[in-house]
Amino acid sequence: MMIQTVKEYNAIVERVDSLLENSDNIENKEAKAYIELNLLSDLVADYEERTYPVNKPSLVEVIKLRMAEMNLNQKRLSELLGVSLPDR
Repeated sequence: MMIQTVKEYNAIVERVDSLLENSDNIENKEAKAYIELNLLSDLVADYEERTYPVNKPSLVEVIKLRMAEMNLNQKRLSELLGVSLPDR
């Protein structure tokens, strides 16, 4: 079974949300709703991957993100890499 339409997707997401309200459905592997929650969650994940694919970032985007995470500017990065920045 696969989710085919936005209407189906919305209905299943609504059901998943209601199942998540009870922690027993998340933690108790013997609960009937635990199985339902996992099956529906897989359907939702498959639909979202097909419908809203996430493109891989470019190398430049990855480097910029990592620089921001490490609080690095271009000058400090060039020092770490052992390269010089071009004169401006």
